[in-house]
Amino acid sequence: MYKKIKIENFRGIKSLEIKDPKQFNLIVGKNNSCKTTVLESIFLLTGPTNPTLPMTINSFRGLNVIDEYYWSLFFNRLETKSIIKLYGEISRPDEQRDLTIKPLRESSISKPGNKKGLLAGEISGTDIVDRINGLTLEFLLKEPGRKESNKFVSNVRFDGKDIKPEIPGDYKNRLDGVFIYGTGGSQNNAQRFNNIQIKKQEKKVVQILQKIEPTIQDISVGSNDILYCDMGFDRLVPINMVGEGINRLLAIILAIYDKSNGIVMIDEVENGFHYSALEILWKAIFEAAREFNVQIFATTHSFENIRAYSSAYDKLAEKNDDLRLFRIEKKKDELDIISINHEILKTSIENDLEVR
Repeated sequence: MYKKIKIENFRGIKSLEIKDPKQFNLIVGKNNSCKTTVLESIFLLTGPTNPTLPMTINSFRGLNVIDEYYWSLFFNRLETKSIIKLYGEISRPDEQRDLTIKPLRESSISKPGNKKGLLAGEISGTDIVDRINGLTLEFLLKEPGRKESNKFVSNVRFDGKDIKPEIPGDYKNRLDGVFIYGTGGSQNNAQRFNNIQIKKQEKKVVQILQKIEPTIQDISVGSNDILYCDMGFDRLVPINMVGEGINRLLAIILAIYDKSNGIVMIDEVENGFHYSALEILWKAIFEAAREFNVQIFATTHSFENIRAYSSAYDKLAEKNDDLRLFRIEKKKDELDIISINHEILKTSIENDLEVR
């Protein structure tokens, strides 16, 4: 699990440090306070040698057209000279991760134009054009017992037609993670459900879904990786037809069950849920994450969701001071982050104090 995270020059974040995150972390703040950017930073740091992850997070935001501005969107104030630096300290195993992201610049020769007075085959000179057509990721990994860090470099470039990643073959990532974006569920639900079946955990998943939709009796995988649920009808029903809340809950729980000893990031965790189901959601997240040793980072806009977050934790049999609410405060271009433990959060909610 992460025990410290630092972010520099990434999207809207000039500099931000999260000190002492716990197993359950909920991030709040006003619009445009970079809550989603924090999750994206953790996602990149979790898969530091996968150069296509920056493009993945852009696609989550609906940015799929690669033009001259595409690569600058990763950098603070669109300044590609400001190198992105992401740093994380992890426990069990203890290691330090230092990820630097730079623009991949390549020079090309522009076509000379036809000019009067030139003989056939002659040119008057060439124009060297410096352009950005990708990213370079430099990853330093410092492990216990080693004086020096290991360095791994990966690249991703766009040649005008295809994405060409270059991944170091001598590094095997020991930390797994998944990012669940703010809209919809996950296209990997069928694959993850298959993994859950192998672990014989599918009945637990069904029991969690029944707390929101009691008519669900069972889940199965059909052709084309479509998940179906048995609701007592003559035929099975594609689970996508049951409702956004069920699909989102399923995506979250399957991700936690499938990413044992890993990290799960959930953007706008309350999306798709009626307020009355939020405490059920958090209880399921807490229990699953503890069972499979998963660290949770989530964002929210909703005070009802914060209340459910605190209430569900308060009802757990064991409380190990493993819950935090982080509030991001923005003053002009500067960001500050305030850490709130469960006792302070609970007292604030009871006294109707604003914590968002």
